[in-house]
Amino acid sequence: MSEPTIKSVRVLTVMGNFEWPIVKVELSNGLVGYGECHRGPGIKEVLRRAEELIRGREVNVEYLLRLVRKHIPNSEWGVVNNAISGLETALWDLKGKLTGLPVYELLGGRVRDRVAVYADLHAGAGITETGGKRWVELASTEVAYNVENYVRRAREAMGMGFRYIKFDVDVPENMMETEFDRTVGMKVVKFVTSFIGGVRDAVKYDVDIMIDGHWAFSVPTALAIARELARYDVFWFEDPVPPENIDAMMEVRLKSPVPIATGEKLYRLSQFRELIGKGATDIIHPDVQRLGGLLEMKKIAYLAEEYYVPVAIHNISSPIGTMANAHVAATIGDFIAIEWHAIDLPWWPDMVREGMIIRDGHIIPPKRPGLGVELNERVAIDHAKDQGEVKEFLQ
Repeated sequence: MSEPTIKSVRVLTVMGNFEWPIVKVELSNGLVGYGECHRGPGIKEVLRRAEELIRGREVNVEYLLRLVRKHIPNSEWGVVNNAISGLETALWDLKGKLTGLPVYELLGGRVRDRVAVYADLHAGAGITETGGKRWVELASTEVAYNVENYVRRAREAMGMGFRYIKFDVDVPENMMETEFDRTVGMKVVKFVTSFIGGVRDAVKYDVDIMIDGHWAFSVPTALAIARELARYDVFWFEDPVPPENIDAMMEVRLKSPVPIATGEKLYRLSQFRELIGKGATDIIHPDVQRLGGLLEMKKIAYLAEEYYVPVAIHNISSPIGTMANAHVAATIGDFIAIEWHAIDLPWWPDMVREGMIIRDGHIIPPKRPGLGVELNERVAIDHAKDQGEVKEFLQ
């Protein structure tokens, strides 16, 4: 009996707190696999070309990914790589369903039964609905920046079982000379870090605190912020300077009194090789839906292990991408946690038929074949960015 072959590749962009491009690959026997891409313009066009290349072929993940990369230009980075990441996950989901194995078994097997998750709590504020089921993050203003908000959010996450939490240190625009400044004075540095002391007092050392800089600072300002954060024993200072200059990141890492984490804007093993090899970060923080997929994440994790650099995963995904991350995380030796960016989005669990996949600050990758979760297409369609995509997605 011949193996089923690929019939179609479809994508539906769902509007959560971020755009979630959901990839659906269907086989000739009707079996469906799901994946998720990092957002970006042109995802649909890339996947349409990928469909032309892989339609009618069996689900051989390694071969199909090499084929797509060979024939689609600029597949090493950018939106092309984003699209390939989502396609690869859908193919793994299918391969698991065809073999009866969960994805983590296909990736080498688990080294942990459950995967820790950290809660991104923004700058003391959450997200809000702006109408039309479009959810956006609240701006980081003085309204959000107060110690009561920070402490309240930290206690909420702690009560949900999270032992890792993260806050932002973005500078409110009205405290900057221009929106392009990367260097600020000590008054601003003190302001954006002052609330962390209240959080530390509230959670003691039962919870670890991460801080995100969103690549906003110059080297001197990043170091000034790091020195302030050291007073509160933060677990890491993430993305202190822009990611393009590895040497600048290395300077911050070597001089910072707190650990540095970075990597979510990098692509494939080649870019992580320089970051890790130069000792430019204490912790790598890749985005699996952007960097090239689950197998690429495994390769990067193996490299990191050679340098004793632990791994965490940046994640702004729906439950589809989040569960994919949990499968690969379960196979990584020195792993910290997966980010969860949707703590305020009430329908986030409804995106999959299985419901909430995060419990007590952890995900247990299921033993069911493939990813072990199925997209709730009704919910995805209800929150689709473009209803014109829906008909094509359902074909």
